[in-house]
Amino acid sequence: MRTHIPYLLAVTSTVATRRADERLVDYDLTVRQSGLLILLSLEPELTMAELARQLGVARQSVHQLVDELVEAGHLRRRPGADDRSRRLEITDTAQYLLPRIDGPLERVESELLADLTPGEVETLRRLLQRVLAHATDDEAWLPAT
Repeated sequence: MRTHIPYLLAVTSTVATRRADERLVDYDLTVRQSGLLILLSLEPELTMAELARQLGVARQSVHQLVDELVEAGHLRRRPGADDRSRRLEITDTAQYLLPRIDGPLERVESELLADLTPGEVETLRRLLQRVLAHATDDEAWLPAT
């Protein structure tokens, strides 16, 4: 019997998340929180619904992540285009942290993928981006061409 890809992705995610979270503990961030900050730094006008779609999680999960990041001083809620909407703004603290967490995340990536050639790593990255773009129906996952 073969091992199904959803299971392999789930276990890989668990291992990668644990290792990344261990490296980010000194920054008081999790890999999920850092990913949300990175998304907002790249696309500052994303709504909560768009964030949820890009992250492939429920809106409630995004609200929880946002609440944690607001409490930690990494995000601010600002009035949106209408009375009901809110815009998220990355704080100076988050702007300071983002380039600093790149190194620890690069080290986790290198450790996890140590048995792959650089070409295989880039192939894996492109394939995962394509899978995410299809699964979330969001081409923002695809690399800029």
